Amino acid sequence: MVDLLIETIMTLIISSIIILYLLWKIIQLKWNQREVVELARKDTSERQRTVIKGQISEVLAPWSIESVNSVKELSFLGSPIDFVGFKGLDGEGEIDIKFIEVKSGKSRLNKNQRRIRDAVAAKRIEWVEVRVENTQIEIQEKIGS
Repeated sequence: MVDLLIETIMTLIISSIIILYLLWKIIQLKWNQREVVELARKDTSERQRTVIKGQISEVLAPWSIESVNSVKELSFLGSPIDFVGFKGLDGEGEIDIKFIEVKSGKSRLNKNQRRIRDAVAAKRIEWVEVRVENTQIEIQEKIGS
């Protein structure tokens, strides 16, 4: 009887220790989760600020770009590059064509922007003119079935 009582008390003590340990681990996980959530929120707000600053830079950039003579010589594309500039278009002389990508902060060219930059550097650029001729389209109506 005494042995059974000692075994029961030992089982209760060990079970209590295990339960307390598991509760402590759950509390630690909740604290860690809160820290991770706070860091994620902070990172998200910083990224949003960075994106907004980049968008503002793209809006203001045309007035500070010295690669062209005036804002009228810029055409906005947005993607995959921001602008195509036609330096000299306002005048009568030759025109220089410039591909312009606006970046701010630590942002870098993406894969397609690098490919475009490399194509320009390798002079893999050509002029393509597409002409659409006037064509007549005939539509015949069916009468009855």
